[in-house]
Amino acid sequence: MSAATAKPSIADTFTRLLRLNLGGGPPQVSRSRLVEASESQLARAARSGSAREQQISAPLLANPKDYRSWESEHGRLMAAIASQPTGARQARALLSTAFTLVHRKALFEYLRDRAPRSADRRLLIEHFHGNKSYTRAVVAEHGNYQRSFSSLLCIEHIGATLLTHQVFGEPFRRYEHLYAEYFRSYCDSYLAPSKDSNDSSDSIRTLLPYLKRDVLDVRARLLAMPAVPAPGTHTTR
Repeated sequence: MSAATAKPSIADTFTRLLRLNLGGGPPQVSRSRLVEASESQLARAARSGSAREQQISAPLLANPKDYRSWESEHGRLMAAIASQPTGARQARALLSTAFTLVHRKALFEYLRDRAPRSADRRLLIEHFHGNKSYTRAVVAEHGNYQRSFSSLLCIEHIGATLLTHQVFGEPFRRYEHLYAEYFRSYCDSYLAPSKDSNDSSDSIRTLLPYLKRDVLDVRARLLAMPAVPAPGTHTTR
C-alpha cells in the first residue's frame, strides 16, 4: 500500500481530533486574537465601564509609560495562554492566570479598604517588600494593582466570550471574596501584636489555617471543572 493511500493511524486520528477540538471545550485562540480582545475590552472599560473600571483603566491608557508596562506584561500572559495545545487547556490556563491576578492585587486593596495607620502600613510594606524603599514599594504596589486589575478585566471578558469557562461569573466572584477574606484576616493577624493579643485577634489566628485551606480547596475544585460555558453564556468567534 502506498503512502498516499495508507490509512491514518489511531495516533494520527487522535491528533486531528485534538486540533479540530472535537473532544469538547472552546476552540483554540491565537495570541494576536487574545491581545486584540484585551485591548478592545480595556478601551471599552475606560470609555463606558463601571466607575471603578474607568478610574483604573482610563489613566492607564492615558499614560504611555504605564500603558507600555501593562502591554508588555499582559502580552506575556497571553503568550503563555496561547501556547497551550488545546482550547480547553487554554481556558484552564486563563482561569489559573485570573486567580494569580486576584492574589497580586490583594495587598493594595487591603491598604485602600482598611486604611491602616501609617506605622501599620509600613509594617505591611516591609513584610511583603523586604527592605526596599517604602515610597518606591508603595508606588510599585499601586502600579502592580493597576496592571493586575486591568488584565483581570480583559481575562474575564475573554473567559466569557472566546475561551469560555463556566467558572467566570458568579463562581469566580465567590473565589475573589473568599481570597479577600483570607488575605484581610492574614494582614489583620500580622498587625495584631502578640503582647496585646485579645480574644478577637486570637480567633483570627486560629481561623487562618482553615481559611487558607478553604481557599486552596475552592481553587483546586474550580480549576478541575471542565471548560464549558455557563448556562446562558453566548460565545463569539
